[in-house]
Amino acid sequence: SADEQNVGMQIRDVIANNLQNTGLFNVLDPKAHLQSRQSMRTSGILFNEWRLINAQAVMTGHIVILGMGTATPKAQVEFKLYDPYAERDILAKSYTADLRFWRHIGHRISDDIYTQLTGEGGYFTSRIVHIAEESKNGKKLKKLCVMDQDGGNYQCLTDGSHLVLTPRFNPNVQKIVYMSYANGFPRLYLLDLPTGKQEIVGDFEGLNSSPRFSPDGKTLVMTLTKGHAGNPEVYSMDIETKKLKRLTFNRGIDTSPSFSPDGKKIVFNSNRGGKPALYIMDADGNRVRRLTYGQGRHYAPVWSPRGDLIAFVKEYEGRFSINVIDPEGEETRQLTESFLDESPTWSPNGRVIIFSRQMGDSTKLYTIDLTGYNERQLKTPMDASDPAWSPLLK
Repeated sequence: SADEQNVGMQIRDVIANNLQNTGLFNVLDPKAHLQSRQSMRTSGILFNEWRLINAQAVMTGHIVILGMGTATPKAQVEFKLYDPYAERDILAKSYTADLRFWRHIGHRISDDIYTQLTGEGGYFTSRIVHIAEESKNGKKLKKLCVMDQDGGNYQCLTDGSHLVLTPRFNPNVQKIVYMSYANGFPRLYLLDLPTGKQEIVGDFEGLNSSPRFSPDGKTLVMTLTKGHAGNPEVYSMDIETKKLKRLTFNRGIDTSPSFSPDGKKIVFNSNRGGKPALYIMDADGNRVRRLTYGQGRHYAPVWSPRGDLIAFVKEYEGRFSINVIDPEGEETRQLTESFLDESPTWSPNGRVIIFSRQMGDSTKLYTIDLTGYNERQLKTPMDASDPAWSPLLK
């Protein structure tokens, strides 16, 4: 039907866009195809015609819409991936979901193809939460907004009446923790996405900031200034019991904690050595060691989901760049070159980083891959900062 063809083309576009954006794939223009879709339907894949245009892989797909005209029509999508050189199919799968989740099907198929062709996990079935900024009547409003990793399914969760900062997903992507001045003080809030309910998680005197979940989702780490003369320290809190444990004991500023993917270590930022640098400690606060030395100041560390690297912001001679370092501190690489790049966050497969870049008076989101190549702007309806990338959606 026309509806099926229409949705099928939209899913195809989502997949093509996802794969092209990785910088690893070149999706061939349909105008360059030698074999028509009609011919593929009647004669099957003519592998020779695809080898002639240097196609390394060919995907075919078929969609059926079930229950069209009912309240909840479903899309049933089958696809196959062929290797024109081996002359056989290398992947075949089908997905059935509510028709309104057609984009999700496109992302799932993108993950399948990416994994089949690169051997790495994909990252397309994921979401990005961020702070959207718009100017209204001379005032800057900051809203909490979420979207798919490609910018689709964009939705704002707060109305901008209160300042919101540093949103982070929990591991099953059902909750977001963030900082807000909703009651006039900097407090941490937990927003439940399915119900829209929100609760204060930290109502501690002083500053409550830079929250993050542990990999099992049971613990929050955060920065508090309560009861130690306004000095920021790192704490962990059991989300269930609300039991608090202080992890750092230092006259310096300790902030921005981030767990290793196995939950055993925490990287954080501290100026205890004279200037802001990165430190690693056990998750219970023991065995602290300094990770970064050398030029500049180092902020905003975040551990890769693969565990092999930590991304951070380096400020040197007034410029802020995104860098990565291994947890042993042996090798540092600078990935971006601009005036003000901040807030790095990792794709679920640890291959791509999103960050925010301020240019003039506007702030936008950019992605870059681990090699420092394929930098591209992620289009958003408003200015955007403070991104956080979710794990893969189930």
